[in-house]
Amino acid sequence: MFNNRIRTAALAGAIAISTAASGVAIPAFAQETNPTFNITNGFNDADGSTAQPVESVNHTEAELLAATDVTAAYLNDFQNGDVRAIVAELIATSENGFDPSEEAAYQTFEAARQIATQQLAASAETITKTRESVKYALEVDQAATEAFEAYRSALNGAASAINPLIAAANTANRTDKSEVELYDALYAYDLNVTAPELKPAYDELLALQKEVNEDVEWVGEWAIDHGYDDYVTRDHAKAVQALKAAIDAQVEAVKPVRDDAIAKNLLAQKSDVLVRQLFLERATAQRDTLRVVEAIFATATRYVELYESDENVNVEGDTLRNHYVALLPTLFGAASFNVGVLDTADDAAIDFYLVWDTDLATNDEDAAYAEEKRQFALLTYAKVFINGIWQEEVKYVQNLDEGARAEAARIEAERLADEAYRAEQLRIAQEAADAQKTIAEALAKEAEGNNDNSSDNSSDDKETGSSDIGSWGPFAAIAAIIAAIAAIFPFLSGIVKF
Repeated sequence: MFNNRIRTAALAGAIAISTAASGVAIPAFAQETNPTFNITNGFNDADGSTAQPVESVNHTEAELLAATDVTAAYLNDFQNGDVRAIVAELIATSENGFDPSEEAAYQTFEAARQIATQQLAASAETITKTRESVKYALEVDQAATEAFEAYRSALNGAASAINPLIAAANTANRTDKSEVELYDALYAYDLNVTAPELKPAYDELLALQKEVNEDVEWVGEWAIDHGYDDYVTRDHAKAVQALKAAIDAQVEAVKPVRDDAIAKNLLAQKSDVLVRQLFLERATAQRDTLRVVEAIFATATRYVELYESDENVNVEGDTLRNHYVALLPTLFGAASFNVGVLDTADDAAIDFYLVWDTDLATNDEDAAYAEEKRQFALLTYAKVFINGIWQEEVKYVQNLDEGARAEAARIEAERLADEAYRAEQLRIAQEAADAQKTIAEALAKEAEGNNDNSSDNSSDDKETGSSDIGSWGPFAAIAAIIAAIAAIFPFLSGIVKF
């Protein structure tokens, strides 16, 4: 209905563009018995990848237009391929006297990435709003349709109840038909066609009620009987009164159903589920484009950040910087694809904003909406796999980067652990040395005291040159203690010397 052929062509062309840009061929799905799928928790609100339950909220088409126009204003330069304007916006945030340093470039790209991230988050919120809006419009449409069917059913029920009584009254009518005429059966047209207007049928019912009410007065007229060929019979009087009672009852039953149908359709006429669906498609296309824009700025930011950095190590035969810069052709191809889808969504949302094609002839938009939703779902699922090409290439390089940083962190942790181990061993050795010194000093002091005591008791008649073996006892004890400590701490032999 809404440029479906254009969408199909854009999708087919996008596959070729994306594949050529990435240099990756799309493999055929292998036949596998009992395949296993890896399910992760990587979905997040910021990029609109989480499933969001929505309530029914009446965000009007004008509000959705304004919300998506804000994002469109940001993406306009990217859609038009206006590189000069994009660069001008980047440097507009810098100070006067343009700073040509790499650090300034890094700060500029990082600021641009943050803006893209904010726009992406806002786009995800817009998607939620459009879904709430679609749900509301669909609900009021369905309520109006159900009320219409109830109204039609009530009118048909009135005809079923009244028409037999009309036939009976007509059969019993013996007047000359000048005051009390024959009644026409309800209705003048078939109500069971695809989209009948019910107001004429209801007016016909009210007109019959007015006519029968007047006829009841004629039948009750004292002088109504004019002759054998112009008089009110007993059966005629009963039939007209029975008809009046039935009509009054049916009008009373139909009126609230009619009022409800009119109120609900007036509400439904204020919204258009198909237009709101088109804004959902526009917001989704904006989100997908913003994901690529954010990835481009994130890639550029990291590329510049790695300038002369210790983190710019060689991984898989090349530097991380070269891995990052090699992503740009793929990302530009992905941007081209998503911008093409966005252009189509923009045109559809604007072209069908207020035109006959979306209102349709019947206000029963269920079938048209179901078809539009089906096509949107097919396009969305296809884009999951197409955009997955560039997303996985970016993720691959990011994994290389994270792996390199993890390896650097591991090496640094090992170095720090080794330093800590050596420091601890030195501390233990020093404590042992201090303990040995303390023991040695204590034993030496004790030995000195023993020597003083033994000198007082020494014999004057010892021969010169003779030795006292007992005086070496303390030193033998010290040697034994040192030997014991050395046996406990063998590594001290190379550290502490005595």
